[in-house]
Amino acid sequence: MVQLLYVEEATDLVYTELEEFTGWKFLKSQRCLKRKIKDIELYIKFSTSKWNKSHEYVGLNADFEIVYRKLGKLPVQNTVAYYEYRPKTGDDLYWYDISGEEKLRTVINALEFEIKNTALKLTEQLENNMEKAIQALLDEGFEEYHVRLDFVADILGADAIKPRVKNIVMSLSDEEKQQIKDYRNGARTKKWMLNPTNLKYIVDNGYDSK
Repeated sequence: MVQLLYVEEATDLVYTELEEFTGWKFLKSQRCLKRKIKDIELYIKFSTSKWNKSHEYVGLNADFEIVYRKLGKLPVQNTVAYYEYRPKTGDDLYWYDISGEEKLRTVINALEFEIKNTALKLTEQLENNMEKAIQALLDEGFEEYHVRLDFVADILGADAIKPRVKNIVMSLSDEEKQQIKDYRNGARTKKWMLNPTNLKYIVDNGYDSK
C-alpha cells in the first residue's frame, strides 16, 4: 500500500532537497529559492495546488524567474524573463504529483534535471560573462524564457536588440497592426497595452515605424 504524505512534509522535502541541490538560499516566507548576481536576482518560486490535502493529494510546480529591479518595484515591471517547470507526462500537465514517497522522488529528480539545464546553467553563464549570457538569452532563449527587450537593451544597449525587434515587427499580424494604431489613438483595451511587454516597448520607442 502506498504511504501518502502530509502536505507540509511533501513540500518541505522538495524545498530542502532543491536548496541543497542548487546551493541557493530558501526564503520560507516567499516560498522560493534565491540567487543574486550583481543587479540580477534569480528565483525559483514554488506554487501549490488549492486542492492539496494531507494523505490524499499534494500538487506542486515551480517557475524560474529573472528579476531586474532597475525597471521597477512591482513584479509586473521587474520580472524580465521566466521559465515554467511543469510535468511533461501524465494526466495533469500543470501540477507535479508529490503525494507519495515514490512520486515525490520522481518529481525531485525531474526538477533537478530541469533546474540544472536552465537556472543553474544560466547562473554559471552570468557569473562567467554577463553580457555574453544576456546575448545568448536574446539569441537562443528568447521565446523559451519570455525575455523582455527593455532588460536586454539596458544591459547591452539598444543596438543589440535591433535584429530581434526587426523580426517581431516583420511578423506582426494585421490584427496586431490595427491594435497598434488603436493604442496610438489612446486605446488601452489589450493586455499588452497596460503593462511592460515587448510589443509595448517596441511601439513606445517607435521601433515599428523605423
